[in-house]
Amino acid sequence: MDIDSLLAFVRFHAWANDRILTTAAGLPDEEFRHVTVLDHGSAFQTLRHETVLDHGSAFQTLRHLVDVDWSWRELCIGNDVGKTYVWDHGFELDDLPAIHAFCLEEDTRLRSYVESLHDEALTESVALGSDPDDIVPRWLIVAHVVNHGTQHRSELARYFTECGHSPGDIDLLDALHVQWPGDA
Repeated sequence: MDIDSLLAFVRFHAWANDRILTTAAGLPDEEFRHVTVLDHGSAFQTLRHETVLDHGSAFQTLRHLVDVDWSWRELCIGNDVGKTYVWDHGFELDDLPAIHAFCLEEDTRLRSYVESLHDEALTESVALGSDPDDIVPRWLIVAHVVNHGTQHRSELARYFTECGHSPGDIDLLDALHVQWPGDA
């Protein structure tokens, strides 16, 4: 993995986060905070079971997404936050505007962090805990952040679409063409 390739993934992640958060603003609060059950039968006629969003509601899923982004970046810069959450560190994420603003800031911090690295730093090992054998290369942690975000954005996109608020295409193949949120 090289810096330019990893930055393309991070740019896609930031763009897709902004897109899903912008779409979330179109939902009424009761749909945004409601513990959500998706009916797969509406899209897949042969499947007739229900699935709950991993974190219950769109609100909780978005809070989880930005918390995970923050905690992994913090680990990469040497701040192991353990089992705490971003809101335990003074960040108020009690509504969508606060989550969106924090996400834009966190995506900028992740971008700056990756831009500050050199290619050799990407392969340096980062300890995931106290076990000395539990180490991974730095680039894999950043790729995990992007992949984790994709999982939850996909769940949210499905839910938002069923609520009549599709975010449209959120394709990784667009990674080389999308702009950083806030860039003109």
